[in-house]
Amino acid sequence: MWCEKCKHDTPHSVCELCGSKTEYEPTTEVHWCCNCNIPVIRMENSADRDICPICGGEAKYLASDLRTVFPEERLLIEILFDKPLAYLHDSVWANNNRYYVNGKSFTISSKHFKKFSPEYIINKLEEYRSQNSYADFDKHISRFIEANQERLHYRIDEAHSFIRQEASNYPTENIVLSFSGGKDSTVTADLAVKAMSEPSLVHIFGNTTLEFPLTIKYAERFRNDNPLAIFRTAINREQNFYDVCEDIGPPARMMRWCCSMFKTGPITRILNRYYRDKNILTFYGIRKCESVSRSKYNRVEDNAESVKIQKQKVASPIFYWADIDIWLYILGENIDFNDAYRLGYDRVGCWCCPNNNERAQFLSSIYMPEQYQKWREFLIGFAKRIGKLDPEVYVDTGKWKARQGGNGVKAAEDVKIRYTNCTAEDHAKVYRLNRPMDDEFLV
Repeated sequence: MWCEKCKHDTPHSVCELCGSKTEYEPTTEVHWCCNCNIPVIRMENSADRDICPICGGEAKYLASDLRTVFPEERLLIEILFDKPLAYLHDSVWANNNRYYVNGKSFTISSKHFKKFSPEYIINKLEEYRSQNSYADFDKHISRFIEANQERLHYRIDEAHSFIRQEASNYPTENIVLSFSGGKDSTVTADLAVKAMSEPSLVHIFGNTTLEFPLTIKYAERFRNDNPLAIFRTAINREQNFYDVCEDIGPPARMMRWCCSMFKTGPITRILNRYYRDKNILTFYGIRKCESVSRSKYNRVEDNAESVKIQKQKVASPIFYWADIDIWLYILGENIDFNDAYRLGYDRVGCWCCPNNNERAQFLSSIYMPEQYQKWREFLIGFAKRIGKLDPEVYVDTGKWKARQGGNGVKAAEDVKIRYTNCTAEDHAKVYRLNRPMDDEFLV
């Protein structure tokens, strides 16, 4: 953390010199050392931000953030450029669709995703899989960890201090870890368990039924590797995603009914079942840099409008972390993680989420061909049903994600009132009105 008043770094949420809160943190920068061929993480105001801590050579500014590119994703990119294994020995990193090979950048655009058929790419991946070694990748990562040891220790010390401080007013049984199977919740869980020296903390896994197959495998692996952890799964067993889509249409960016029905609702039901009358603390893996909406969050929230149940406080130990911090921790601490990241996914929520970018859709066509094709065929059928003259274009260009309202959906026309089981309460119904209420209805 950074104390703006004293102008110094501190691992504490309250400055030990002046007692001020240290919520502000300088912007992270990623510099590149050409000698060591690795990224170096720096704060924007760091006096030694242009110096490599390993060789003492110059480290030039490269990007605001980076993520690790594993050999599986690297091979896919090489195939898209028709150059299999061309970067096998190189240090490869990425930030969104911009890739950096030995510090030099190039961009992957939508045209690259359409260059070859999924079948061709799948066959090429299989052809070169046995030659796709981790040897040079491991060397680059080892050097990356060495160069950023100070940063890693700083992040760990600050996060542990924050966790212990927030947890100090709660009994252990009232502390919950929100576990999604993604990299952020994985890091948060590991930090909390180590900070509190308590392997039996409660983990709540929200299985939306739309998880990547690799996410389900990782969640199972996590349970087996952490036998002392209390692991509870929140899942909506009353509704089927495709049935609801058939009834009211697929979710869209402005109509993400799926989140409340298949994620927040089931999680809230679990929380209410076990903690309804208790004050609880939930550690989340939310990070400020993830999106515009999350940049408006606070690191600690206890506002009733911002949390799932009334007596819950939520806190995020990694709130100020960048992507490269997350990977530095995972690789530096040698902890297991979701293998979907090896394939090139930068987020692993619902695989068919309308907020997913074009690259995520492309990856699903390669690594989840059956599920991808089933979803695409449903969307095309839906487009035809609501009268789209070019249903394939409507789907493939992502226009379905911008859908608003219920136009063309029969359920929006023929039902005045409808109810479903509430996903947040065990003995409640959710009623949906399709027409305005009047005095006669209230009577």
